[in-house]
Amino acid sequence: MKNKITLISGAGRGIGEEIAKKFYNEGHNLILLLYRSNQKKKLENQFDKKRVNYFVGDLESKKFIQLVGKKVKYVDNLVNNAGIANKDYFINVKPKDLDKIIDINFKSYFFLSQIFAKKMVQNRIKGSIISISSQLGHVGAFNRTAYCSTKFALEGFTKSAAMDLGKHGIRVNTVAPTKVIVSERERKNEKKRLNLIKKKIPLNRFSTTIEIASIVYFLTTDSAKSITGTSIISDGGWTCGK
Repeated sequence: MKNKITLISGAGRGIGEEIAKKFYNEGHNLILLLYRSNQKKKLENQFDKKRVNYFVGDLESKKFIQLVGKKVKYVDNLVNNAGIANKDYFINVKPKDLDKIIDINFKSYFFLSQIFAKKMVQNRIKGSIISISSQLGHVGAFNRTAYCSTKFALEGFTKSAAMDLGKHGIRVNTVAPTKVIVSERERKNEKKRLNLIKKKIPLNRFSTTIEIASIVYFLTTDSAKSITGTSIISDGGWTCGK
């Protein structure tokens, strides 16, 4: 059987890197979009170069996204994962910072999905498009107006895109984690903040990168053939209520 091809954006660290490992271990060939060249060097030590192609660039750039679309003939799965945060109080959010977070957290997802959905249709691939959202795509939070705006937009996009692409057998979903600790440095240096966050989670635990990667992979399998236009919320109960 021919290996499936999965493209993952923001694959150089954290959740994206763990998703790349999961799909690689499940036998997929990978196309990884990275922000820095040192991330490529790190991943080259982990993966067989015959099964992985890399693109290094900035997802703020439409030209970079178009280049990826030109170079990659098709994919079976697209995982939109790249993202940045903004923790500014609403009236202090700068226009340039709002533009940046929208470009990366929403527009890059929209354009990559558009490009590769078209290729799926042309090649009659009943593929899967999965975007990493957030619990903050379902509820608001203090000092997160810019960030929440992008995640709520992503959830709306996902539902509408699922309706448009359903007739082609293409499924579109999000995975919405609570806080995920992606480095030991964060765990050690931000104990007070992390403890405050954990108190808001009924299960009193954070999601892990391995858990999120496993959910993303599940959404590409036959077990999820009827799941589309929705969000799997891995938030420990955060969005259940106060």
